[in-house]
Amino acid sequence: MPTADYTPPRGSTAVFSGRWLRYEPVPGFHRYYEGYLATVTGWWNGAFELTLDREAVTALVQTFAAMGNYVGGDWHTVDFDGHTLTVARPVSLGSGVHLVQPTAGRYRIGWGLPWRPVDPSRCDRVFGQP
Repeated sequence: MPTADYTPPRGSTAVFSGRWLRYEPVPGFHRYYEGYLATVTGWWNGAFELTLDREAVTALVQTFAAMGNYVGGDWHTVDFDGHTLTVARPVSLGSGVHLVQPTAGRYRIGWGLPWRPVDPSRCDRVFGQP
């Protein structure tokens, strides 16, 4: 399992998730509801920038929509029409829209969120292909 200081190099593929998808079924043992197979493209402001395929992007957008229904409107910031990924900053962060087109069938994400490499065996579901 990757440790907290594990940093996959640029160009490598790993499963990534976020703390917002983590749960603890028994004390001291963390699992993730979802993980996304991604390729590291670089870093922005200390956070990973990654590329995902269409399957992983679809799952990610559905998860963000479900979280928006649960925790509030600021999570309703991504949408996917099957080709273009739309990332919208909420009004509270100075609204704006960024359209992400696929490059070689992969979508660049990151958005300054603290994505972390995780052990795929600790994910309930893993989406995406290398």
